Amino acid sequence: MSKEIKTVADLDLNDEHITAGVNDTLQEAARRLLTVPGGILVVLDDDSKVKGVLGYKQLLIAIDKEIDTKTATCGEHMEMDFMEIKLSEELSKVLKQIRQRSPQAVVAVDENGEFRGYFSPSDYKESRAIVRSLKKLKL
Repeated sequence: MSKEIKTVADLDLNDEHITAGVNDTLQEAARRLLTVPGGILVVLDDDSKVKGVLGYKQLLIAIDKEIDTKTATCGEHMEMDFMEIKLSEELSKVLKQIRQRSPQAVVAVDENGEFRGYFSPSDYKESRAIVRSLKKLKL
């Protein structure tokens, strides 16, 4: 029996996030984020490379500081503590890296470094369950 190795690509990483550009306004970010309750906004450059993430916390901080959300950009207020993982990486190795680093967000990229999905907390839980079950089956 061959070993079945689960990778990041085996997960559905297209939920719980939406994207915006570095130069999009915070007002636009808020509009987009409202379409994904409980999700996160991934900030991309023109080459689809991840530059940061924005969540409700960053938007609320900007509002509290009375920042003009119609002119302030995502790039000026995004969180930059994110970790990139490749779609081809094994889930067991990714989980270990996440535990060691504890980033604010984890994003999946392809071999060219282009954004392919958001590794959400629910994806983390699913991955842990998959890895545990594979260990029990000795796969």
